[in-house]
Amino acid sequence: MNIYAKRVENLRKAMRENGLDAYLVVSADPHLSEYLSERYKVKDYLSGFQGSVGTLLFTQKEAYLWVDGRYWLQAQKQLEGSGVILQKQDKENTFQNWLKKNLKKGQILGSDFAVLNLALKKELEGFCTLRHCDLIAPLWDNRPSLPKVQIYAHEKEYYALSAREKIALVREKMRELGAENHLISSLDDIAYLTNLRGGDVEYNPVFLSHLLIKQDNALLFVDEDKISSTLKEELKSEGVLICTYESVIKELENLENTTLLIEPARVTALLVEALNSSVKLIEEINPSTYLKAIKDVKEIFHIENAMIEDGVALCRFFAWLEEALGQKQKINEVDIDTHITEFRAQSPFYVSNSFATIAAFKGNGAFPHYKAEKQSCLDIEGDGFLLIDSGAQYKNGTTDITRVVPVGALSEEQIHDYTLVLKAHIAISRTIFPKDIAMPLLDAITRQPLWEEQLDYIHGTGHGVGYFLNVHEGPQVLSYFAPVLEKTRAKEGMLTSIEPGIYKAEKWGVRLENLVINTRVENPKNSAYGEFLYFKPVTLCPFELSCIDASLLDEKEKKWLNAYHQKVKEKLAPRLQDEPKALKWLEIRTKAI
Repeated sequence: MNIYAKRVENLRKAMRENGLDAYLVVSADPHLSEYLSERYKVKDYLSGFQGSVGTLLFTQKEAYLWVDGRYWLQAQKQLEGSGVILQKQDKENTFQNWLKKNLKKGQILGSDFAVLNLALKKELEGFCTLRHCDLIAPLWDNRPSLPKVQIYAHEKEYYALSAREKIALVREKMRELGAENHLISSLDDIAYLTNLRGGDVEYNPVFLSHLLIKQDNALLFVDEDKISSTLKEELKSEGVLICTYESVIKELENLENTTLLIEPARVTALLVEALNSSVKLIEEINPSTYLKAIKDVKEIFHIENAMIEDGVALCRFFAWLEEALGQKQKINEVDIDTHITEFRAQSPFYVSNSFATIAAFKGNGAFPHYKAEKQSCLDIEGDGFLLIDSGAQYKNGTTDITRVVPVGALSEEQIHDYTLVLKAHIAISRTIFPKDIAMPLLDAITRQPLWEEQLDYIHGTGHGVGYFLNVHEGPQVLSYFAPVLEKTRAKEGMLTSIEPGIYKAEKWGVRLENLVINTRVENPKNSAYGEFLYFKPVTLCPFELSCIDASLLDEKEKKWLNAYHQKVKEKLAPRLQDEPKALKWLEIRTKAI
């Protein structure tokens, strides 16, 4: 029997013993993180599916995994033999709708409230009998322990506001909302507010912790062994006191006759259930969400420098790759990750990668979140597109970029697809839009060149990006799949990705991604209609001119492309003067068309 099928069988036995008719496994940890430490990869443990998100639902007869379009091909492959059936998630096909249709009155749904967000718990309770139950702990032998990586201070030269000043801004919003206390469990918010960084979650420089902001101080619940006595004293001087990681429950139980601000989607049900009934909840978005999303002048300055570091590394990498392929060196998809990381790591600012590098050749590029495995990856040889989506964490910023490399001869269809994706990328990059517009509404502008040819892609166009923090950060999102909400309004200083694509199964994938900053239009033509913003590109790496059919570009598109390439050359060439191969690679690809 498949190892995953056996684990599902053991889970079903535990369900029967606990009187459960169904069991829900969400992809989360007690901090509702996107990327999980090994201990909380329950989805992977039960099903074998290794995508970063997905929801499992078990009954005594069925087992399902819901994932969105980014992961359909990957899930189909990785679920083989597990007995878990892929559910292609869209607006209609959700696990919530399945439960509404199939869970009968009186039947009980179990889930672990320690990793279930409060908003989802409330939603499920609207149509289910829900019970807290952790079935995984007794079943998972040799389960990985919690990480023990040391916490460190983000150097003062990289931020404008101290922890005390940032927390003071949060308290101002708390007073507006009538909140005497504020509980934060989201790790990037805590790292941002305290100006600390860690390594508990792969790719994200954060640390496992909770933060309770009170009127006179703030309590940081964290493994005390991971924080030095010197750092403890520095935090104390900023009004932040250290408590043990486990004591957060007791502290919440001790709150009485007070108000507590929480964001229901970013705090777990188990923590909220610890509260005394006299505590009044105020449910709003975490104020720190906006503070960290809207980058200040100093942060933008450092981000732009981080992009130069990244651009230089990429020029060196692509020049090496071109030469290596020309010499017929044996290179596979896994090697791409190894080498691109080596070039980035030459920067004194480099800390780690910001996510798992996607290096996908030929048909593997049709998997938007493809992960190359050593035993099954493709060699880079013959003719085809090589899609590389990668990024890094630097002390002065977080990067995320996708480029497509032509290998061998290209077909007319490949060049056509590349050019269409570039047109989509330019369409949104050229857009001027009103400040405070809901950013999901802008997504249609991106897709228009593809829709004209009845093409589309099954993922969003862009996501927010942190500042030496999570590579995926809210609240903004460029996606017509996302609801239009107050929190998604466009603000000056937001850092966002733009990454349209075309994916053709068993053939290729094309995705072209830059990071951009919402920037105010200076000297507006009309001031009577309020402020307008535009997307200022900060990513510095040329597109492949050899993949572009210039006849498909209009004059405005050519002007944008030439101006972008001129900027890339001006920023990167001075750093490559002593590296003729990398400089030549850059100069060829930044020529005007």
